[in-house]
Amino acid sequence: MWTRYGLAVPLLLAAAGCAAVPTPAPPPPRPAPVAAAPTPAPLPTPTRGWEERAVDAGSWRYDTGSRTATFVPTGSANPLLSMTCSGSAIRLTSALVGAVSLRTSAGTDQIRFDGGSATLPNRDPRLDRIAFSRGRFALETPGGGALTLPVQSEIGRVIEDCR
Repeated sequence: MWTRYGLAVPLLLAAAGCAAVPTPAPPPPRPAPVAAAPTPAPLPTPTRGWEERAVDAGSWRYDTGSRTATFVPTGSANPLLSMTCSGSAIRLTSALVGAVSLRTSAGTDQIRFDGGSATLPNRDPRLDRIAFSRGRFALETPGGGALTLPVQSEIGRVIEDCR
C-alpha cells in the first residue's frame, strides 16, 4: 500500500504548496468631500390649474424611526415637504409661509405656515383629504408659488402611525 500511494502523497503536497499567495487589495479611494446643501429654490409660479399641472418630480420616503414622510425632488437632497408625527399632531415643514391653500380632489382648505411649518391635530380632516386625494394634491402660496405633489402610501403611513 505504501508503494502504491507513496508517490502520490508527495506530489499532492507539492501541488498544494504551489497555491498563489494573495496580495492585499489596494485601499479604497477617499470619499469626495460633501458639498454644502444648496438653499431651496423659490417655488415655481403655476401657469395652469392644480389638476392640470405636472406633478413635481421626486419621491416620497418614510423613516420609521422618526415617523416622518418626506417628499424629495429628483436630483436634490433637500425635501420640499416633510410630514412628521409629533405626539398627537402632524407637523408639516416646507419653504411655504403664510396662509397656504391646500387643494385636493375633495376641495380647497387653508393651512397656516408660520416659520416654514404648520401643525395639524392627528385627526384633522385635512390630513385625510391629502391622503385620499386622487393622485395629487397642491399647496399654493398667496404669492403664486406652488407645490403639486403625488399622493403615495407614505402619506397615509405617517398619518396612521400618529393616530
